[in-house]
Amino acid sequence: MNIKQSKVFSLDLGNSTCRMGLFDGDCLSNERFVSTTSFVDNPKTLLDEIAAEPAPLAYCSVSPLAEQSLKEWAVHSGLEPFNLSNDSYGNFPITYPCPEEVGQDRIANSFAVHRTSELPVIVIDVGTATTFDIVGQEEGYMGGVIAPGPQGFLDFLHQNTALLPEVRLAEKMPSGPIGKNTSDAMLLGIHLGFEPMVNGILRRLEEDITKTSGKKPK
Repeated sequence: MNIKQSKVFSLDLGNSTCRMGLFDGDCLSNERFVSTTSFVDNPKTLLDEIAAEPAPLAYCSVSPLAEQSLKEWAVHSGLEPFNLSNDSYGNFPITYPCPEEVGQDRIANSFAVHRTSELPVIVIDVGTATTFDIVGQEEGYMGGVIAPGPQGFLDFLHQNTALLPEVRLAEKMPSGPIGKNTSDAMLLGIHLGFEPMVNGILRRLEEDITKTSGKKPK
């Protein structure tokens, strides 16, 4: 696959959601997403439109099951998707001691900012996990921090206690800071606690990077 082509379908196979869009140069269109469970069961729900658009497909994945479904679909469709991984990132530098452990989504994020942003940069990606990745000019991908995502905190409480209910972030947020029922109390734990966690990690990383590089990260 020639990844220098102007039009490329880009597919992100995540733990909870699979997303796809069509890049034409720097412009992104045709954005679609489905749950990872739905994609594993039937990848055509997201990939059928590729047949109508003569453009190659590139992807990154942190879901082995979703990636297997993609590969099976690709064989059936006669396509060869390009996989952005620690083995295929070209001349992007990775100074992380164990590059094979870095998630493909984190490589994709870091690769993009290394080409487009003033460095050093801290890349924050909030999903099933919340990741903080450090990218330098010469060092490239340097490492980072992994914390639970907002829904992950709620799922942990439900799955590891006897009585706390399953709560989704999509539920209506309480109007005040004091929960009047169990679900509201759990939502407030995320609403009031997640931002300070992110800001605390970000502040600590900024201090360390500024001290070691002499430049405050973006």
